Amino acid sequence: MKSTWKKALIWCSAIFLTLAAVIAFYFLLLNGSAIIKGLDSILKSMTSIWLGLGLAYVLDPLIRFGERKLRERNVNQTAARVLTLLAVLVLIGLLLFLIISRLVPRLGETINGLLGDLPGMQDTINSYLNRVNEWNPDVYDIIIKMISTATDWVNTNLYTTINTITQSFLGLISGIVNLFVALIVLVYAQMSKECFIGQSKKLLYAVCHHKGAATWILDIFRQANLIFSGFITGKIIDSAIVGVICFPCLSFLKIHYALLISVVIGVTNIIPVFGPFIGAIPCGVLLLFTHPWEALVFAIYILILQQIDGNIIGPRILGNSTGVSAFWVIVSILLFSKLLGIVGMIVGVPIFATLYYIIKRIAEEELARQNLPTDSMEYVRLERIDENGELIYLKDDTGKKKSLAKRKSLKEHADSVKATAAALRSYIERKSKK
Repeated sequence: MKSTWKKALIWCSAIFLTLAAVIAFYFLLLNGSAIIKGLDSILKSMTSIWLGLGLAYVLDPLIRFGERKLRERNVNQTAARVLTLLAVLVLIGLLLFLIISRLVPRLGETINGLLGDLPGMQDTINSYLNRVNEWNPDVYDIIIKMISTATDWVNTNLYTTINTITQSFLGLISGIVNLFVALIVLVYAQMSKECFIGQSKKLLYAVCHHKGAATWILDIFRQANLIFSGFITGKIIDSAIVGVICFPCLSFLKIHYALLISVVIGVTNIIPVFGPFIGAIPCGVLLLFTHPWEALVFAIYILILQQIDGNIIGPRILGNSTGVSAFWVIVSILLFSKLLGIVGMIVGVPIFATLYYIIKRIAEEELARQNLPTDSMEYVRLERIDENGELIYLKDDTGKKKSLAKRKSLKEHADSVKATAAALRSYIERKSKK
């Protein structure tokens, strides 16, 4: 009797949970957009926290370096961390002060100079249009219609443009507030990082009962930390060096808007592969309309600078921090830029490198368990692996060309297909009899 009641209770619980899951799924379908908007609002409200944690992570190598130097002078750990954090905050404050007091006025002068050059740019554009009109009036009419359409759109959406500018100004104020809160989060995160790490490991071993799996997960996170810290920190340092090199060189070449262009080149250089082009193209177009000869000199200089950065500066700072080839770097940037936008272009490479490492480690552990080689080059000339686990390689008579295995005749192919079909039919008949 008790067994019957127990089975009935199990069935009732299963039915109830199934109905609850169906209702929950139906609710998600009806209110999916509202739930996504709610989650997006929650994530946006935590912008300061994400920014603070990001700063704490990026600045952690610098903070650990300062702590280590102070510990060598017999300063206790807490005092060393407090002094290092104070030094980092002072450094950030000085950097912001220099940007506001030095860089912003110079950028303002550059922008004012650019606005002063607008009439000249308009004359240059009119000169180009007159040449196009002389060359092909039909093309000239198409360009004039496009310009007229763009002008009408600007006039129609003038209120929207003003509103966008106002929102940008409010966003700047909000960004300053978020930065202040992020610095507070940075201090708390650095002071409690050992506690957070210990709690995370304790929770992992509490949830994951298989201790080997928990240790494997910890190893993955350690490798991911090496990839992210090495790539992001190194890329920021590399981009700062490129920006600093760019300004005096452009000034020496007497290229206009040198400071503005250097800032754009330095910031966009954080994006791997495509960053230099993203920054150089608008700067080159700007110079093309104002000073065409300088645009050519700038293009040549940027090509030289990026070659130096890609072959000398970058490898010296970054090394092989990701462990993936250039092909997968491009794939990761294109993929994550669609998913996460500009942020995806920056963090896409270390994320993909981490996933690549996980897949590679799983594959190599499985191959090692089967007593098979883990080096990829061992499989380049592999033909097959026989039943005994022996690797059979392709024949190479000339030493340069790889000969394929002997091709089966058409009759042999047909016999092989018939044998496979007969074996499959026999297997299905045995299963159906059971």
